[in-house]
Amino acid sequence: MPRYFFNVRDETEISCDPEGQVLPDLDAARREAVNSAREMIGERVLHGGAVNGRIIEISGEDGKVLAVVKTGEVLIKEGRFGRFSDDVTHSAPVTNPISPKPPEK
Repeated sequence: MPRYFFNVRDETEISCDPEGQVLPDLDAARREAVNSAREMIGERVLHGGAVNGRIIEISGEDGKVLAVVKTGEVLIKEGRFGRFSDDVTHSAPVTNPISPKPPEK
């Protein structure tokens, strides 16, 4: 199985993942990056700080960036809470307090 590296970049610096993780494929690596981004957002909400502006670059063993996960898009994308087809929270309520749907008449 391939090894993927998750480097976290913000506006001024990059934190490189020296170990990486062995995962079955890029989709599994993307899910791991989404979960990590959500954990970072949770820490920022808990301790203060901006929740947007960081990205996780998923790289292969050769150092080539294969995918990018933006923390802001994990939270909100196109004015709606971010959702993914494999999202473990998909059973949560689907109302969107950012742009609530008007009540039906």
